[in-house]
Amino acid sequence: MGRRKCILCGVSSEKTEATFHRFPSDKKKQEEWCTILNIDINDLPLHAFICTNHFHKSDLIEGKRTQLKHSAVPSVEPLRQTEILNTFIEAKGDNEEDNLEENDSDGEPPRKRY
Repeated sequence: MGRRKCILCGVSSEKTEATFHRFPSDKKKQEEWCTILNIDINDLPLHAFICTNHFHKSDLIEGKRTQLKHSAVPSVEPLRQTEILNTFIEAKGDNEEDNLEENDSDGEPPRKRY
């Protein structure tokens, strides 16, 4: 399988464990997705993919290969992005706290001693 890229968030198949799905071949369903995503159907690339981060977990059929249910519709914003960002912010916050110096009793950071 070649490298795939989500047309909504730009995430590459090389950098995520998300799976990638083509737009439906059914024109009516394709138009529905394009309307939801605010994409002009005429601008839709032939090989356009959307990653699973844009679908509710209930829209997925887990198995050897993750598939979308026929009724699945994507969301413009990655639905799991908030969880990912919160994890990143928490991890980053822990590192920043380790690097911060404690303030003196007057609220000022301690002065460097030479």
